[in-house]
Amino acid sequence: MIIQDSSTGYTASVSETNKLQTTAVSIPVMAEVSRQIGQSFVFASGDFINITTTNTEYGFLFIRNDSTTKDLHIQSIRTCGTQLQKWKLYANITGGTLLTGETAGSDNNLNLGSSNASDVTVYKGANGVTHSGGTMLEHWITDIGHSREDFEGALVLSPSDNIVVSIETPVAGDFCSRIIGYRGS
Repeated sequence: MIIQDSSTGYTASVSETNKLQTTAVSIPVMAEVSRQIGQSFVFASGDFINITTTNTEYGFLFIRNDSTTKDLHIQSIRTCGTQLQKWKLYANITGGTLLTGETAGSDNNLNLGSSNASDVTVYKGANGVTHSGGTMLEHWITDIGHSREDFEGALVLSPSDNIVVSIETPVAGDFCSRIIGYRGS
């Protein structure tokens, strides 16, 4: 049997140990989604938030998938700070208070040539911001500097699903967070 590319006429060879000899190119799903359909996004606190009240958990970054038809795949969550940080990730927080005193966070398309909107609500918290309900999915501790939790698209927000990243710190400092995600593949 000969394996031949019908568009170029090139064929693949088989080694003496019965291994198919090919060269492959691997492109991350998120990069391909960004390039082909302009649907990769970064959601962030947008700046450093100064947390002065210590040893209390506060809502920090909230995103909700507002699409009625498309899932949002979470690639990664990055957190950072000038002091030790304890972070928690909650899914589908409920109740009247998503985040108290929230303001709009940043929401940007990673394909700078695309005008596609994310169809996501993004809120950032501030010192003293609380949240209510939800199911805790994950937690981690970060020393001074950055931490990145990789989900590789496996954390999926269906229409109307939301997540919130909360913070607790034993020492006042400046902190930030960002979530990277994409639609479909």
